[in-house]
Amino acid sequence: MKNSEVEAVLKFYKWIDLDIKVAGEWLGQYEAGYNPLGAVPYDGMPHGNSLGDSTALLAMKLAETDTREHIETLKSRIDELKKLRTQIFKEISSLSALHKVIICGLYLQGKKWEQIGEEIGYSVRHAKNIRCEALKVLGGKLARNRVVSQSRIIKQNVL
Repeated sequence: MKNSEVEAVLKFYKWIDLDIKVAGEWLGQYEAGYNPLGAVPYDGMPHGNSLGDSTALLAMKLAETDTREHIETLKSRIDELKKLRTQIFKEISSLSALHKVIICGLYLQGKKWEQIGEEIGYSVRHAKNIRCEALKVLGGKLARNRVVSQSRIIKQNVL
């Protein structure tokens, strides 16, 4: 995995929790409006016992199918995002302490180079060189991780 791709994954990782939250809210809205029992068969007439309009029946079935598909898509997305969050965190956690400080400080905490250099006791230039090395190491780990390397979400949104 190239350094630019690793940086994109890290930027994506920073926002995974928000993505999960938004997808969960959408899922809640769809589930609140979804009734798997279907519509009450009523044609508007006082003694009616079925839908009077076959077009209305078809429209209700299509809406139900569409809603069910959206619910399944959102559930699948949330599950995949949670797996990605866990696996990316696992790979970041397996880095050396120096690499972790630089990667987390720069990409996840938004620290400036001066802060990172001061924290690790190196010049900004040397910290940037170590970052390149850390990105290569992390890129190798992410490329070997099947969950990350085969993720549909990563392929669509990051790479």
